[in-house]
Amino acid sequence: AGLTNYAACYATGLLVARRCLTKLKLADAFQGAEEVTGEYFLQEGGEGGEEDPRAFRAYLDVGLARTSTGARVFGAMKGAV
Repeated sequence: AGLTNYAACYATGLLVARRCLTKLKLADAFQGAEEVTGEYFLQEGGEGGEEDPRAFRAYLDVGLARTSTGARVFGAMKGAV
């Protein structure tokens, strides 16, 4: 079938998030870190207007999946955020 490791789930979450932003025409408003430095990066949203869009709020519904440490569902959520 498909890839089932944590890194693959992270990459899938990242791809889903970028596609969602592109579909809503917000891909240019929320850019990631330009250079990898290892420092904490925080992207805050604006007031919610046309020029200054607000950040999304997401809820993770795991359903019947086990929520143990290192579960792949958390990798997908981390990639999307």
